[in-house]
Amino acid sequence: MALYVLGWRRGVLRDSDDVSAWFRSSSTRPVLFGAGIATAFIALQSPIDTAGDEYLFSMHMLQHLLLMMVAPPLVLLGIVGLRPLPAERFAPLRRAWWLLTRPWPALVVFNIVMLVWHIPALYDTTLTVEPVHVVEHLSFIAVGVVFWWPVVDPVRGATTRLVSPLEKIAVLVISGVPPTVLGLIFALAPVAFYDFYVHAPRLWGIGPVSDQQYGGVLMLGLGNIIYFVAITIIFVRLLGNAAQDEAQAAQRLRSGAGPADVAPSSSPTMYGVPRGHTAAAASEPAVASVEGGSR
Repeated sequence: MALYVLGWRRGVLRDSDDVSAWFRSSSTRPVLFGAGIATAFIALQSPIDTAGDEYLFSMHMLQHLLLMMVAPPLVLLGIVGLRPLPAERFAPLRRAWWLLTRPWPALVVFNIVMLVWHIPALYDTTLTVEPVHVVEHLSFIAVGVVFWWPVVDPVRGATTRLVSPLEKIAVLVISGVPPTVLGLIFALAPVAFYDFYVHAPRLWGIGPVSDQQYGGVLMLGLGNIIYFVAITIIFVRLLGNAAQDEAQAAQRLRSGAGPADVAPSSSPTMYGVPRGHTAAAASEPAVASVEGGSR
């Protein structure tokens, strides 16, 4: 949070940043960033953490969903409009980050990490060896950021190549398959897979098999709800004539004007950008990128 405040004070984040892809006003960003940090704090420092670590698989599953599926997109929405670094700075590192955060590699990494940590022997180890448990949580947060980066596409510059809305939707749809299958296995299995929870003290009278079934329902239910909300927002955004919006974004970036400096229009708006602005804006080419939505 301190780094975020410092970013505003040093001009890394500005009111003039182009946030039209998601918001009408840049003032929305701090609220969402704070919500993301609060979500991670609740997941790691509230009774959810204690219940998941000592008693219930279902609470542990809820914690993981918050760390992977809720906190990362909120934090990334809090930095939407971030301008890319100068091309000569950290070029090898930025190139590696760009390759990792392309939609399809990000999808694969996200789901592999999620599935591997649910192997029973490894999962039980995380609950009995604290350093392994810390690594698990850090990896969940990290791959959450990697996966949601191309969906949120936070970096916006004059040379930014953005991920198309249809590709974002495809990634979200396909990414929902592995956790849905795993959630169904947990929900329908007649036996508990994790010895730790079989022998854990019972909380609220919930047996280990029922606990595992509740965790499976959370995984396939809440996880797919999050994907559905994201897909719906992107689809609505697509109906708002994204190609024209990107042309206007490019025009603003070249002129140095913020969203508020664009001439008003009486036509309908989507995320604060008029659907029918000027013919000149509509004819501008789509922007291309070097990092994050960017390359």
